[in-house]
Amino acid sequence: MGKPPEEDDIGSEEFVKELTSHQTSMLAYVRSLAPGRSGARDLLQEVNITLWQKRDSFELGTNFKAWAFQTIRYHILNHRRRLVSQGWLVFDDDLIERMSPDFEMEPDELEDRHLALRRCLQRLRQKDRELLHHRYATSATLQEYADKTQRSTGTLKAVLYNLRAALKRCIERQLKASADYSG
Repeated sequence: MGKPPEEDDIGSEEFVKELTSHQTSMLAYVRSLAPGRSGARDLLQEVNITLWQKRDSFELGTNFKAWAFQTIRYHILNHRRRLVSQGWLVFDDDLIERMSPDFEMEPDELEDRHLALRRCLQRLRQKDRELLHHRYATSATLQEYADKTQRSTGTLKAVLYNLRAALKRCIERQLKASADYSG
């Protein structure tokens, strides 16, 4: 016996709100784990279909983002396996797991990380912030940005790699300094 129709409508409405409010972060997450950008939107659509099909297993009021990102992780791993079978060189499963965020953190810890990231981003040069914004917040390709800035995609990939590493170190320093200050 299913839910009464009005209860199902309310649950579906809330689910759609959760799903749509997380699309940007879900796309950024897919892009961070999927090789290449061309298939990121297609992968996200596959994930959206899966989430919709499994919406009854999501408990409203719990962490939607953690639930959705776990589904993304499964899709990425399956996508990676398909690429491997086609002869593509891709990240191994262990690396994908290590790159995945920890959603078991307390809300305060997540907020501290977001604050540290904002501070670290402010310290970057404007052109580096623009590159990061282009890569993670737009649908344009890296090639388009390379053409626009008259730089090679290889150079931009290397810059992105270095920026991510620098941001990670900066965030860790910020969090350590904050812990030392409050502890």
